[in-house]
Amino acid sequence: MGKIKVGIIGCGHILNRHLESIEYNSKKFELVALCDIDKGVLDKALEENKVVGFVDYKNMLKEMDGKMDMVTIATPNHLHHEMAIDSLNAGYDILIEKPIAFEASKVEEISDLAKKLDKKAYAVLQVRYNPAVQMMREVIKQKLLGDIRSVSFIQRWQRPIGYFKDWRGVIDQGGKSLYEYAIHYLDILQGMFGVPKVKGTYTSNHKHLDIPFEDTLYSVVEYKNGASGAIEVNVAVEPSNLECSIAVMGSQGFLKISGNALDVVERASFETEELQKKWEKIQSDAGDGITPNSYGTHVGSCPNHPKLYKEIAKGKGIKVSEAIPSIQFIQNVYGQEEN
Repeated sequence: MGKIKVGIIGCGHILNRHLESIEYNSKKFELVALCDIDKGVLDKALEENKVVGFVDYKNMLKEMDGKMDMVTIATPNHLHHEMAIDSLNAGYDILIEKPIAFEASKVEEISDLAKKLDKKAYAVLQVRYNPAVQMMREVIKQKLLGDIRSVSFIQRWQRPIGYFKDWRGVIDQGGKSLYEYAIHYLDILQGMFGVPKVKGTYTSNHKHLDIPFEDTLYSVVEYKNGASGAIEVNVAVEPSNLECSIAVMGSQGFLKISGNALDVVERASFETEELQKKWEKIQSDAGDGITPNSYGTHVGSCPNHPKLYKEIAKGKGIKVSEAIPSIQFIQNVYGQEEN
């Protein structure tokens, strides 16, 4: 089997993660096309990557027929759904940056179409590959904490004034805070504990006063096993990220992963020596840690895109269908919103 030939729609700040991933997996992937509606942005990207360029993605889909296998969609949030549908219908596999769409039903539509057309549809939810996250997942799987009593998620990040001056600050385009920067971590929560019932949500603005949605959100939830939960999402922190953490308390111990982006194990304690030894085995199997992305003015999630592409090459990427519960989670939180 030859290399998977990739075309990327969107040449913004996340482009480099995808270019690095293709280079890292160069035996499996080859970049063949770039597309951006901004010709200046496109031309700059083409200077460093000698491939075919397009300002209209529909032209790319048409003209690259037979020369391209997969389309990576890395455009503003509101464009993902339409571009995914068009790319599938044009005969390509797809990889979509988060969020796949703003409604779970639209994510399901993409997934169903991919199945109908016998095409692969993958989601960029790369935080799942964080070693600290994988350790917590294994602890939950092996039930080392016993009965889960409560789960607390905190995201206290810095975002500079002006961060929302573009499409991110328009609700119909960015989709509000949970879609833009909390989705990766709500995805981790639902993956381990399921989509919870939302008891209530409170939102406010403390720093980004000129945007039509919250910069601070608190939500109280209840998970399927009866565990209580709290969610705090906040980008009004100064002068830098404070933490992004999940703390799980059970009948046999507790575990907290944190750092800037769920990238370190902060605390772990288990009731018995046997449980402690099992935990040490999980740690030894997890491998090295990882450093979150830096964008100069702020720090983001962890750069696991190369791992994602590696898994896609093996046919084991994160399927779009796996993103449905995360979007439903966000819808549930906003559905209970009380201002």
